[in-house]
Formats: sequence, C-alpha cells, structure tokens
Amino acid sequence: MEIFKIRDLTYYYPQEKNPALKNINLSINEGEFILLLGNSGSGKTTLGRIFNKIVPEFYGGKIKGNIYGNIEVGMVFQDPERQLVMDKVERELAFGLENIGLETKYMKKRVMETLSFLNIDDIKQSNTYELSGGQKQKVAIGAMLALGNNFLVLDEPTSQLDPSSSAEIMTILKRLNDELGYTIFLIEQKIDRCFHLADRILFMENGEIVYDGEPRSFISWAYRYKVNFLPSISHFFSKLDIKDIPLNIKEGRKLIKNIIDKNQFLTSNKKIKMKKSKENSLSPIIELKKINFSYDNKKNVLNNINLTIYQNEILGLMGANGSGKTTLIKLIAGLLKNFRGKRLVNGSIGYLSQNPNDYLFNDTVYEELKFTLDNKGIKDDRIIEEILKQLDIYKYKNKNPRDLSSGEKQRVALASILVMRPDILILDEPTRGLNLELIDNLGNILLDIRKKETTIIVVTHDVEFVSKFCDRVGLIFNGEIAQIGSKYEVLTSGIYYSTQINKLFRGYNDFVLTEDDAINFLHINKGVS
Repeated sequence: MEIFKIRDLTYYYPQEKNPALKNINLSINEGEFILLLGNSGSGKTTLGRIFNKIVPEFYGGKIKGNIYGNIEVGMVFQDPERQLVMDKVERELAFGLENIGLETKYMKKRVMETLSFLNIDDIKQSNTYELSGGQKQKVAIGAMLALGNNFLVLDEPTSQLDPSSSAEIMTILKRLNDELGYTIFLIEQKIDRCFHLADRILFMENGEIVYDGEPRSFISWAYRYKVNFLPSISHFFSKLDIKDIPLNIKEGRKLIKNIIDKNQFLTSNKKIKMKKSKENSLSPIIELKKINFSYDNKKNVLNNINLTIYQNEILGLMGANGSGKTTLIKLIAGLLKNFRGKRLVNGSIGYLSQNPNDYLFNDTVYEELKFTLDNKGIKDDRIIEEILKQLDIYKYKNKNPRDLSSGEKQRVALASILVMRPDILILDEPTRGLNLELIDNLGNILLDIRKKETTIIVVTHDVEFVSKFCDRVGLIFNGEIAQIGSKYEVLTSGIYYSTQINKLFRGYNDFVLTEDDAINFLHINKGVS
C-alpha cells in the first residue's frame, strides 16, 4: 500500500539560487526498507526532511510540486544533540509521549520496552549531557521508537557508533521492518552493515534521484557509472570480473571458496606475513606514563594509561562508545588538566573535535580559515586555497559554513585546523558524514601531511579507514588500552574490530586486511583473470 507520494517536487532554501531538490518523483510503500545514498551535499538530508514537513515549514524557502501522505513520521537527525531536550535518558524517552497526552501507565510500559529494545536500560538514569556521542545517538533513536510512529526516517544514525553498536542498531531497524512492519527510510554513508538489509536503493546527485531500484541492480549500475558507493565486499568482487557479485560476507565466502578450488591455490604454503610495528626505528613525540583521569572525582575514565606515540606516524584509536577515546586525546591536546601521571608532548598540536559546529562562527568559509591564520600569525594566505581544493570545498569558499551539509561542515572544520600546519594533528571522528570517495581523499591528504613530518592521531569507528591509512592501532576499552600494535596485529583477529575483507578471507589467509592485500594474495596464488 502506497503511504507517500511525491510528484514533480523542486525546493530552494531561502536566498539560494540553485535548488536543493530538483524534479523529485517518488512513491513509498508501507513496510519498505529504503536506503538513500549520495555524495555529501547531494540533497539526501533535505529529502528526508520533506516527509515530516520540516522542509519547508521550518526552513522556509520556495517549493513546488505535490506531496501526498498523512501518516506521522519519526525522524532521527544527524546530530543527536539537536533533538535531546531533557536532562535524563528516561525522561527524554517519555517527553514525546507526554506531549501527545499518553496515559502514565502506558507511557511507563512504552519507555521500558524501548530501553530494553535498544539495550540501554543501564543508562536510563544518566544525564543526557554526560553521554558519549554514540549513546546520545541511541537515545535519539529511542525517543522516536517510543512514540510508535510506523514510518521512521533516520539520517546517518550510526555516524557516531562503534562497530558493535552500529550492527546492533541495524539489527533493530531490520527487526522493526520485518517483525512490526515499520517503513524504514535510512540515509547512510556506512553502507557495509545496511546495504544487504534494504529492499530498495535510492541514489541522489545534485538534488535529483538518479537511481531507484533493488540492491543487486544498483551494484551493476554503480560499477557501470563508476559510482563509489558499494559495500566493501561487492566493490572487491566487482574488480574480479565476477558475474553475480555478492552483497555480504556470507555470499562472498562461498565465492572465494569456489575461486580457490577452481584455481587450486596453495594457500597453506603462501601466506601473507603479518607486518609488525616499527616502533624501535621511530622517535617518540608523545609519551604518557601511568595516566589516570576522572571527571569531578568520580570513577576513573582513564586507568593507568601508558602510551608512546612516534614522530611521523598515523595512529588510529578505536573502541566502544564511552570507552575513553575522546577523553584521552583531549588530555594529549592539553584540554584536560587535573590528571595523575606524566604527559610529555614535543610539538604544536592541532585538534579537531567531533562536532564541526564548534569551529564555525565566521560568515564565509574563506574567513573561517583566514581567522585561524591571523590567530597564529601566519602570513601565507595561499595555503587557504590549497587546503580548500585538497578537501574539495573550494566551491564553497564564499558561502556561510553553517549553511553547508554535515559532511561539508566537517571538511571546513578540518580545513581550519590543517591551515595551521601543526606538528601533531589530532582528529576525533573526521570521517563522520563523509562518503567513501571523500574518506579516501581525506586519507590520502593525511598521508601527504605525514610526509611533512607531521604525527597524526585519529579517533574513529571506521575500521576500513584505519586499515588503509593508519600505521598502528590502539583499542581502548573501559579506559584502558587493551591492545596496541600494527594494524595487521590488531585488526586481523577481532570480531567487530576487523575489516570486511579480513572476515572474507579468514581461514584462507588471516592477514589479508585490505582490498589491495586481497588482490595481491589472489595473484600470488596463480592469480584471477
């Protein structure tokens, strides 16, 4: 049954000459699981806001066309802080129910069910402002689930979640879709965990829907038009001239077995050796010894941290939401003072936090970067255009940064740090809101920066990014460093903290970590034509 219909829709934000949405024609049926993909700034978020009338009723602007559909829509935004209004988690889940006048006895049941469904019962009495970014995201999703709207629009709901929590959220969305008949409209950049769940894929470019169809057909379409929006497994097999490209690891492992059997690979005798860390050949630039830290004399957030970071390396820090990653890098950056232990830092530091809005207060993107240079007494303005072009935001040079998409804001905030040319660059979730192409661009920029003797620390939940661009990886759990070593030491034996490619080849070669490793391994073993 059709529950939403959009016909010939074009929309302009206030004072904008170019439309954010252009000639949109779209029908949505009850119970569909739809995945919306597209580059940053392509119009995905704007389209998602159409369903609950935030566009145009809140943002204003000009709109033409027709929208049919009268059902209530729940929406989870990119930035969960924007929709959290109460001080306690339990009260946040009850807030919407209070506004619709639900009786107390039913309200309590709904809240308890939601807490249990999302596995966040342990934080129900926690202050929302003290939660980690990922925990806030879960609470925002819970507030929508509690309301009971059967049509959910979710704008990058896993952008701040660790791999385990991301998988959990996707499982929940699939259960809502399969077991309760919810219609799910998911906007997402991290597609490995959700692509195979969708019934239907939409792809947007420049405000238009240029693809609308089922997932397997999208793979052929994306490969034909060189659109870099495929799951890691599908992207890898598309390079092997495989006819029926798999969507997930389960399908992919069957194909790998067939390829190995067909080519009689001698995998047991031709392993790729694990590449170990090279700490002994590098000079320390940061040293932490027996670091302990707590907020307001409460339970320790960091416990006996001993960490050496070396000059000219890229270190990835990973771990569950709330494990202490952000606290650790804030301490390294000198933003937290009342700690116990010893901290030695040799060099200037540039720090980019999770929230790009913290960095954006000038009227244009150019002025944002110029402000940083003026503060640091740097006279060479040519670096501004160089960085803007590197990050593919030069076209927004004269735009107000607060009018940009989430991914574009992230790049502007990053640019405002990069123009400083710091000795040590610390990035907290820099890939948030970026598509695969921009993530690769960012990684290559970091590799170029490292050539200029810069040490880079990246906190991220993006295992694929770490596997491609980091030298070492540290896993943090409950405020302690559980493991640190080369990416081949840390990322090749985990359950969640492992790449899709590594899971694909596990048992055939446990140290295949990236797509390049996989192709190299297959060619070592007589190759794939």
